[in-house]
Amino acid sequence: MARRTRWLIAAILAIAGGGVVWLMLPTAPSGPPIFEDWAHKLNTKPLRVADLESAFAREKYDFIQVRDSRGAVPRILVAEVPEDLSQVAEVRRRKALFLGSILPLVLAVNEQIAVERAMVESVAAKRARGESLAGTDIAEIDRLARIYRLRDEPVPIGNPSNPELIDDLLLRVAPLPVSMALAQAAEESAWGLSRFADEGNALFGQWVWNDPTGITPLGRAPGETHSIKSFRDLLECILSYAHNLNTHAAYADFRRMRANMLATTGTLDGHALAATLTRYSGRGQAYVESLRSIIRSNSLATLDTARFADRRALTQVASNAASTDVGL
Repeated sequence: MARRTRWLIAAILAIAGGGVVWLMLPTAPSGPPIFEDWAHKLNTKPLRVADLESAFAREKYDFIQVRDSRGAVPRILVAEVPEDLSQVAEVRRRKALFLGSILPLVLAVNEQIAVERAMVESVAAKRARGESLAGTDIAEIDRLARIYRLRDEPVPIGNPSNPELIDDLLLRVAPLPVSMALAQAAEESAWGLSRFADEGNALFGQWVWNDPTGITPLGRAPGETHSIKSFRDLLECILSYAHNLNTHAAYADFRRMRANMLATTGTLDGHALAATLTRYSGRGQAYVESLRSIIRSNSLATLDTARFADRRALTQVASNAASTDVGL
């Protein structure tokens, strides 16, 4: 992804699985090369299963082994679901290919969020010590407040060091629970086999209107005008999904439970956090139970602590974020 393009916030009224959401669509972020530090990029079109398995083999990446032994994840960028994934007859192998493709992307998005969170935590620490904020601190907090939609809430934000603003940012600028993200991707995209995943890299079923790139659902009821939002690639799709969970009012309970987990254990539990997603789908509690079933039956809980094999890039960037305007 290009580094020189700043985030563009496009407020698009959307519905995910029957629940109304505001979808925040970021373009490629600028700043440090979080999304350029890939060991292998699979962005050929069309992508086939043989290409995917060959790349996984070269990087010694076995999703099942990573899941079962809590192994490290290589930095493999998969741009789209293989066009012939449906032809893989063995269910276990097909699921592993899908989940193995999505896992590094979720971790990459969490890295991006971690860099932004490091900036907020740095400002919070300075405020707690009674230190004056640098101009770069003020600019960054102001930028993040706009990106994470705090400008739309009744929160006094004239002073970027306002404790309410910092606390609200810490609620929103936080990582995805990996097991829950994988379960939702599987549920919403039929394990990558849906038409929307195939045609538009759409894993989470987000509805949009007046979008010329949207995909019209087959059998759409008369009078309805929505379409399914399409994305350039899977990484952009997951960025949108993360931003949706981190900004929309419907997921305030999710953010509060996540903050409590991070404060008490320092880790996330996707199975527990799925309980907060009754408004993500019109199916309500049945949707939650479906996600939890996917997490249990596919042993995804261990992936909530998954990490990249090489985290040096994040360590360096996070260090820089504590002292400079990283411009993410």
